[in-house]
Amino acid sequence: MRESGWKSFFGFSFMRKKLVRKNTKLKLTFGILLVLSVILSIFAVFNSRFPGDLDMTLRLQSWNSSFVLSVMQWVSFIFGGWVSALVVVLIGIIVWWRIGKFEAMLVAVAGLLSLVNIFLKLVIGRPRPFPTLVEILSSEQNNGFPSGHALFAVLILGLLAYFIFIKVKRLDLRIIILAVLIALILLIGISRVYLGVHWPSDVIGGYLIGGTLLTALIWFYRVWKAHNS
Repeated sequence: MRESGWKSFFGFSFMRKKLVRKNTKLKLTFGILLVLSVILSIFAVFNSRFPGDLDMTLRLQSWNSSFVLSVMQWVSFIFGGWVSALVVVLIGIIVWWRIGKFEAMLVAVAGLLSLVNIFLKLVIGRPRPFPTLVEILSSEQNNGFPSGHALFAVLILGLLAYFIFIKVKRLDLRIIILAVLIALILLIGISRVYLGVHWPSDVIGGYLIGGTLLTALIWFYRVWKAHNS
């Protein structure tokens, strides 16, 4: 009994130290992403576009294809506006069914957090690309920075990817799902630039801010799991 007790104690100590190290890395990642997000946002306040934005957009729009256009429009439609709310609900239901109620609640929280892009657009006030500079292939009315689609993609799909990474045991299945989610996150950002509704720096800003919020949620989830396991 005494030997078993010592093993349990040292095992608990090891797991606790491992958790502390992981949380320290998360906090560091959160801090770096937050600083980068703030710096980029400040630059966006004073610059309608960044160096390289126009060139990258024109290069991307040179892929003149009806198929590419259809794919980009479809991706932007699915992950924007009222449809994005349905995506959150659908993902939440799947997570509740296959993973757990608390994880599904976090998906709902992530969906609400994604609305921060509305506030940031108002505060930063950066205009979208002008039709005199690039081809506008979709109609958008509000400001450009950050890209709400990119922020949503990293936050919602990134959280789903995290749950897949820690919960799915089959390596091949995990790799396939994660590859699809990562490709989708990248495609969403590319679609916004291709359609002429965002500069690449708007998308990068969305990724950074979404990543900051995602890191905070993952840290919260780990702390909650540690206190309830």
